[in-house]
Amino acid sequence: MENTGQTLSEAGPSLASFVHALANDGRIVVSSEPIAAPDESALTELVELNQRGQAELAGEAPDFSSETALWAANLLYQICQFVVCRDIGEWQIAAAFANECSTARGPDTDWSADLLFRHLPGLIRLAQQLSNGDPLVQELKKVAATWPLSSVGVPELAELNLDTFIAHPALARLYADRIVAAADTSRLGDPRVDELLRADLGIHRELAPEIAKRLFGKEPSAEASK
Repeated sequence: MENTGQTLSEAGPSLASFVHALANDGRIVVSSEPIAAPDESALTELVELNQRGQAELAGEAPDFSSETALWAANLLYQICQFVVCRDIGEWQIAAAFANECSTARGPDTDWSADLLFRHLPGLIRLAQQLSNGDPLVQELKKVAATWPLSSVGVPELAELNLDTFIAHPALARLYADRIVAAADTSRLGDPRVDELLRADLGIHRELAPEIAKRLFGKEPSAEASK
């Protein structure tokens, strides 16, 4: 998980406390009990999370969609439940993943979901460590494929659609930065992404040698870095 620890503990089911602990302490706090309906305090936490994300983003952020953020936070909470509470029934897992985002996809939606879903790669790795053959892992990979901005670093994802966010300058920059940070060569091949990364790396190909090799067709040399 990005910038978080992997402490899993149990406490009263509250979406607000979940978001607060994740954002401020790097902890995942869940309960085996069903989560209470989101209230105003949950939205307040998400608004603060958005403001923090905007401050860290290079460029102007998309608008914040509270509906999307609440949906993503609720799903992420349930995902964390499924990872830590291994006795939850398959029907409950299936029902959670069947509840899809109702807002139209676009930069606003992808950004608002990413405030929570940027933790997906870490959760998928954790779920795989516990049981790689678990159906939960496959469900998580489906979510990761549906939200590619948030899932950089997750391998073996196919048919990624970047059209919902890649035209937004700040989100394209965020996506490219994540690809370099994760050395995720599987995300290369889209001309829009490749062009941006070629411009980024330029003469500094040694900063991301595997990506540079794929983009420029040869190993970075000492001359290239001069």
